[in-house]
Amino acid sequence: MDITTVNDRHLYLGRVVVQDPAHPSGQVELPRRIVRFGPPGWLTVMADRTEDAEIELYPAGRVLAVTDLREVGKGGRGSPGDG
Repeated sequence: MDITTVNDRHLYLGRVVVQDPAHPSGQVELPRRIVRFGPPGWLTVMADRTEDAEIELYPAGRVLAVTDLREVGKGGRGSPGDG
């Protein structure tokens, strides 16, 4: 599934921190993730823009931070592999 089928068109590359009770610190950092704000009340997160990449949805209440955002360009520019 393509992340663009999940919701709106704006994709960002950034750092995400979410609550994770299973982690010793109670949170987990997800660096260099592709994110989309939405659907309403949720944050959509992917590790990469490949066809087989998993799409994860986090409820807004579990999202602690979204930082270092930059818009991902068309054709893959700005994807995590773009060093």
